[in-house]
Amino acid sequence: MDGLAQQREPCRVLIVERPDGREMVKWVLERHGFSVDLADDGEAGLLAAAAHDPAVVLIEIDVPKVDGWTLARAMRRLFGRRVALVAITSRHAPEDRQRSRAAGFDAHLVKPVPIVEIETTIRALVPSAGQCSA
Repeated sequence: MDGLAQQREPCRVLIVERPDGREMVKWVLERHGFSVDLADDGEAGLLAAAAHDPAVVLIEIDVPKVDGWTLARAMRRLFGRRVALVAITSRHAPEDRQRSRAAGFDAHLVKPVPIVEIETTIRALVPSAGQCSA
C-alpha cells in the first residue's frame, strides 16, 4: 500500500437478548469500534448469525422461543468454532456453568456484567477484535 493504513472491517458482534437488557452493551461496544447486530429471541438469533457472520455472539440463556443453550448447540452445528459464543445470564450455579460448556459456550458471564468484562472477554476470545478501533 502507498503509506495509507489498510481499512479494516469492524468486528461483528451479535447480541441475542430481550430489548431491555442489551441497549447499553450495544452502545458501548459500538463506541469501541464493534459492529453490533441485535436479535430478540433464539430463532431470530440463528437467522441473524447466518445473515451477518459475527465473530462473537452474546446470548442471554433465557431468551424466548429457543433458549440460549439450544441456540448455542445449533450455532456450533452450523458454524463450528469460527464463532465465539458467550453466555450472559443471571444463572450462576455450577451446574449452569457446566451446562453452558456442554452446549458449546466459550465463556459464561453472570449478570450484572460490567461492560469492561464483556469487552475483555470478546477481545480474549477473538484475537482480531483487538484490531477494532472507533
